[in-house]
Amino acid sequence: MGKILEGGAALCIHGFGGMPFEMLGLAAALERLGCVVSVPLLPGHGTSPEDWNRTGFDHWAGAVEREYDRLAGLAERVFVCGLSMGGLLALHLGVVRRPAAVVALAAPVYLYRFLPLEVRDWRLPFLPLLRRVRPLWPTAPGGVESRRIAPWRGYEGVVALGALAGLMDGMRRVRARLGAITAPLLALHCPDDATVPLSSSMTIVAGVSSAVRRLELLPIAEGVTSRHLLTTHRDTRARVERLVPEFLARGLDPGGQPG
Repeated sequence: MGKILEGGAALCIHGFGGMPFEMLGLAAALERLGCVVSVPLLPGHGTSPEDWNRTGFDHWAGAVEREYDRLAGLAERVFVCGLSMGGLLALHLGVVRRPAAVVALAAPVYLYRFLPLEVRDWRLPFLPLLRRVRPLWPTAPGGVESRRIAPWRGYEGVVALGALAGLMDGMRRVRARLGAITAPLLALHCPDDATVPLSSSMTIVAGVSSAVRRLELLPIAEGVTSRHLLTTHRDTRARVERLVPEFLARGLDPGGQPG
């Protein structure tokens, strides 16, 4: 395929509680096609749950804005790609910057709603109370089989509820400004994602003002994992590493259109 993305840069953003590890396969695929790639570690991540709990949406948004601006000084066009919370931050950059394209993988603009009713975890509506009772909430770590099917690295056995509140705040803010996004948009989602409902990606695609917008469904048959880690899951990673560069390459081609 040659260096079809030469002249472009890509900012690849990991998810909530995760690490750059989950974006490395996609980053390598973009690099092979000539892209300058950055996969930053977000504030509060890769250190301790206590650090994580002291961060929120403004910390993460500020970090990706600064990295975007750095890449914009190196390349003619900057693409933004993110998994889960990273996808939310990619959408945020679509609002406050002018990326060449936005790729949102299993991105949340909400995790629950009442009309129509969608609640993945009954505790989410009670987050303002729970974060004061137990700021670091214990969770079951991923099992061996789950990690074999969908490798992941990050905080295990705990969720920082202060950070989660910051994520929820970010979802509300980005959701309210989806119409400000005009960059070509690719959204990828597993229909049976147990973490972020498919309707979140449907809301994103319906809400942006992008002339080019595409929702691609990536089915996963197994019932062991949350079916959320599209970039590392054995059933979806190869498709992600093919679909995303193809979408971005068409955007770089003056005679082509993403889609």
